[in-house]
Amino acid sequence: MIALPGVMDSAAVSCADVLIEDTAAWTTALGGHRGVPLDFEEVQDVLFHAWETAAELLPAVFGDPALRRWTAPPTTELRLSTERHDDTGAAPALPSVVDFSALGPSSRGPRQEMAVTITAEPSLRRAERQDLMRRALVHMARAFGHLHAEVGLA
Repeated sequence: MIALPGVMDSAAVSCADVLIEDTAAWTTALGGHRGVPLDFEEVQDVLFHAWETAAELLPAVFGDPALRRWTAPPTTELRLSTERHDDTGAAPALPSVVDFSALGPSSRGPRQEMAVTITAEPSLRRAERQDLMRRALVHMARAFGHLHAEVGLA
């Protein structure tokens, strides 16, 4: 959240959400990609660009973010979730849309959601953001049962 100038108790929150509703259109947009499930490297790429957009591009709408004061330590939540419900009323499990095999087996059953929160300076160099994201995703994977996940694998 960034406090806006000249307005008491004001704040702006930046969010980038990537929602895939039509897997056939998604496959076409990716230029013949095999579709879903996405491999974990592709998921990292989507999350990286969403984070970059939310942390740098969107806050720039309010002017130079470096000149604004923060209302709290800057945090970023990276979340994977399946929210579409099938005919049974249940959301599909994440492994139906994301291939987690690079992270090793899970000690838990399939989930509909995984998330990790990162507290960090929003304006990071690309290499710093990518390294921080990979380490955070490994932390998330381990917290959700992928005990063999390592930075080199994620």
